[in-house]
Amino acid sequence: MTKIVLGIIAVALVATFGDYAWFEIGIRHRATAGAVHGAVLLGSVGAVLGWINGRVVAGLATGMAAGIGGAAAYYALASSSKRSDTFPAMIAAWAAVWIVLAACDGRLLRRGAPRSWGEILIRGVLAAGIGGLAFWAVLGVIWGDAPAGGRDYIRQFSAWVVAWAPGLLAIAADPPRPSRY
Repeated sequence: MTKIVLGIIAVALVATFGDYAWFEIGIRHRATAGAVHGAVLLGSVGAVLGWINGRVVAGLATGMAAGIGGAAAYYALASSSKRSDTFPAMIAAWAAVWIVLAACDGRLLRRGAPRSWGEILIRGVLAAGIGGLAFWAVLGVIWGDAPAGGRDYIRQFSAWVVAWAPGLLAIAADPPRPSRY
């Protein structure tokens, strides 16, 4: 469990640095920037899942692929929408990314017995659903208008911990094993 908690903190740090780049450096919201951001951010998620399973490089690669794929899905869905509201595209891409991450974790990263496809699907849907609710709960902090004094990146980091924790826990946490005593 310690690795998962440290991993959540690491992913929240990467997400916070990403926010700093978007908000303070002024990176323009384009598909290429989104794909790079997705590769870095989800690469960190994959690296954490790989670290938990003793396969960091494989985790990094699968996370980067999920991030680029998620960004591509988002931009494709958002551009095909006739509405200016791109929130449905974000929800669909978010869910797809978590299910892909659960599949990579359950079939590629785990040493020993891989997880069943049923368990992978349950974990992926839980990660997407509960993680999505947590993300929605802190959305105003993460992407809301900056306060008069500017963004508080400690608060931003805390919000990202809340947003990433449920998904990572749903995918990576194993149920406790019963004691023999």
